Amino acid sequence: MDRHYLMVRAMTSQEIHFKEFFEHDVVAVGWSDVDFTKYPVEHNLREVIRDQYYSGKNSAHVSMNLNECIRFKNIVAGDYIIIPYYSGIALAVAESEEMYSAKAVEIDLANQHRVAYKYKNNDILSVPRSNLSEGLQRRLRVPGRSVTDLSDFADEIDKLFANPESYFYPNEVKKQEDKLEREFKQKLLQNIQAGKTNLKTGGIGMEQLVKELFECEGYEAKVLSKNASPGDSDADIKAWRYDSFKTIVIYVQVKHHSGYSGQKGIDQIVGAVASKEPGSEGYFITSASVSEDDRKYAEDNNIRVIDGDELVDIIFDNRNKLSKDTMKRLGIVMVPTIF
Repeated sequence: MDRHYLMVRAMTSQEIHFKEFFEHDVVAVGWSDVDFTKYPVEHNLREVIRDQYYSGKNSAHVSMNLNECIRFKNIVAGDYIIIPYYSGIALAVAESEEMYSAKAVEIDLANQHRVAYKYKNNDILSVPRSNLSEGLQRRLRVPGRSVTDLSDFADEIDKLFANPESYFYPNEVKKQEDKLEREFKQKLLQNIQAGKTNLKTGGIGMEQLVKELFECEGYEAKVLSKNASPGDSDADIKAWRYDSFKTIVIYVQVKHHSGYSGQKGIDQIVGAVASKEPGSEGYFITSASVSEDDRKYAEDNNIRVIDGDELVDIIFDNRNKLSKDTMKRLGIVMVPTIF
């Protein structure tokens, strides 16, 4: 059997999205203006979604989104699916039924596929991410992706599904840990937005933090001088990673804002990337929120957006790699806790 190995994210991983998944025994994605079940032919579905959501747009982000739709459409019975679930993961085996839920349109999770979740003591069996290989952990936390191919980790996932209880996370401990994690992220974001940390002022502190986060993720990085880009364009950070087969170069515009960050900052990094070496990628990273319209604008211009919520997720994931000085400036103290 040609089994697929996939990660399907519960939208923005809020409780309402997990509830849709677990209470209805499904995994689900958006693009809810299109009923996937009406298009048995992969090519037809791709074109319908393109016309409905991305008419006149042609970017790398559009191609990635369309590929995600097709991966979801191609789920078949027996596929192994991992769902990021706060500090752990839930495990599901796909069944044969695909469906469209009109009730889930309002949370943009109408396109669904029936699955059988792994349970322990009448609750969703949760596996801590720390029990997974570093490579699989890294793949699961790539921001902005809803459906990811995990076939590179097939051997590891086969073992996980064959004996999930050996990875089991006691549910009461998980609930307490998840609660503390949510409270930590919420407080950290509030402090960053309100300027209640000891990051250096004038934006340089946020730039240095983002630079260090890239380094935690295996990149080399540097904060750029303010005249590194022409005209009104601007990049605050350059991050790069080279290996024998691929070169990745990323330019980043960083904003230390509360409320909303908008199109002006996106335009700055669009212009900066246009003036750099061919193949460079652009990121817009802000401590604030970003509207859906501005996200779409960024996507149309091949810019990846990371907002405040996603930023604190990355900080949390790298909390054991950040320098002591950065942890101190953020006001983070790591102490053991007993539940």
